[in-house]
Amino acid sequence: MRLTSVLRFLLFVAVALAVVLLAAPDSAQAQSWNDSCQGALPPRLVPGQQGRVTPGLPNLLRSQPGIYGGSQIVGQMPGGAVFSVVFGHASQCANGMWWTLVNYNSIQGWTPEGSAYGVYWTEPAGVQPPPPPPSSCSLPTRMVAGGQARVTPGLPNVVRSAPGLGWNSVIVGAIPGSGVFTVLAGYAPQCADGMQWYYVNYNGLIGWTAEGQNGVYWTEPVGSNDPNTCAGISTRLDIYAWARVTPGLPNNVRAEPSLGGRWLGRIPAGATFQVIAGPVCNNGILWWQANYNGLIGWTGEGRAGYYWLERIA
Repeated sequence: MRLTSVLRFLLFVAVALAVVLLAAPDSAQAQSWNDSCQGALPPRLVPGQQGRVTPGLPNLLRSQPGIYGGSQIVGQMPGGAVFSVVFGHASQCANGMWWTLVNYNSIQGWTPEGSAYGVYWTEPAGVQPPPPPPSSCSLPTRMVAGGQARVTPGLPNVVRSAPGLGWNSVIVGAIPGSGVFTVLAGYAPQCADGMQWYYVNYNGLIGWTAEGQNGVYWTEPVGSNDPNTCAGISTRLDIYAWARVTPGLPNNVRAEPSLGGRWLGRIPAGATFQVIAGPVCNNGILWWQANYNGLIGWTGEGRAGYYWLERIA
């Protein structure tokens, strides 16, 4: 009797095990289910454009799409962070989610657009695809290489790593309305996406900015840049020269080359600094942009025949 019961039990176990083995998918089948994005949130990010992490938790960046198969964490983007979607790489499905290759602060990696349960973790940053580029730049150029210019009052001008709005042109900063910058010599203006782009330096922020579009100028020249016809003096300085304030009073440093520019500080009499941009003629003063121990701004060389600065190297 006991032997019969044992045999029946063993038979039951064998049948149950066979059912489980037949019902369980093999590894390939399981992987195909794991990589299916059927029913997942559709991708919304556009290659070559910008997106951001939805406010709240951060999004991880990985070396490969998915969380298995050697995919390593290479960084993370905090909630609200803006990133660039890398052009030329389609979204990839892994672990039931769509993954997109992005660039965040020079860290490139794959990040999921959302969960497998209907929640987006990223969203487009509101940047619409640019219109087809015109065949030429219609606005006549007004800025001069080596001269000074400013952003017209109002909105800021974006500064990019390359001329144009293409996938390889990353936003590196912005020049505020009325901000004065130097048009760097040795770089010809570039026509891209219907705009004329200039290589500029704004308080150490260096990159390409557009002059205007559709008949509207976003930048304009600042005063006369002839160092021999301003302030009644002939300049003794140039870019990258070392200079010092002449004995006596200190020299004010301002955010713009103007007596109305925001005051940033002073360079004491006898103190040395490096000239990094200029000159600009304004208010009857010849202005140079100086770097004095990390204090960067505009200071006057002199006026009406009097020098406030002198070259030392």
